[in-house]
Amino acid sequence: MSFIQEALTYGSDVVQYMINAVSACEVNYHQAIWIFGLGITDNTTNNEMVEAFYKENPRLINNPSVESVIEFVYLDRFKDETYKIEYNNEYWDELAALKNKLVEFYTKNVCESNGRDKFYEIHDRFFQMCLQLKRFRLVIQPECHVITNVHPVSKIPYLSVRGFWLSDKDKKVKLFTKSLGREDSYEGGKKDSEMLKEAARIVQIMAFAKYKELYN
Repeated sequence: MSFIQEALTYGSDVVQYMINAVSACEVNYHQAIWIFGLGITDNTTNNEMVEAFYKENPRLINNPSVESVIEFVYLDRFKDETYKIEYNNEYWDELAALKNKLVEFYTKNVCESNGRDKFYEIHDRFFQMCLQLKRFRLVIQPECHVITNVHPVSKIPYLSVRGFWLSDKDKKVKLFTKSLGREDSYEGGKKDSEMLKEAARIVQIMAFAKYKELYN
């Protein structure tokens, strides 16, 4: 299990380990935020951000705790085609802003704080910020699948899309459902490429609405 998974699972003992592991670091988080502010363009840019972070903070190189957190924040691990979808352009600035907040919180409260009475508060806030980032990534690159339902009387097959979300406990759940109409209305049926793009966009819109409901 990676450090980030441990931090989101076990609580104050891991936060103590996190603080002990990097308490001596001298991160200039304003520099880190400037790097995040460059925005997201593709996976190459994300990897360059990781390299830039360690170039600015060489003392953190080879620190497994820091590495796990920094890679979680910087590396979205989207498919390359996700960056080429035009309507995703509206999301990049907000994604960068989430990363700014997360790295600022991490550097200020982990690298610069040793207050024992703040452990649980830090852990809970860190968990919530990570969950928000993961949910927004699900907005940008929705996870969904198309299923076939047969009308019990007419026996005509209909398609519908089901999309996933993350629960408050960071568990993936099926939350979004939308009918797509008759299967024979699509040339490729259930595997029609345009239908699949349309289905993903429908889930994306529903997921973004849910995101706004939770965070705005």
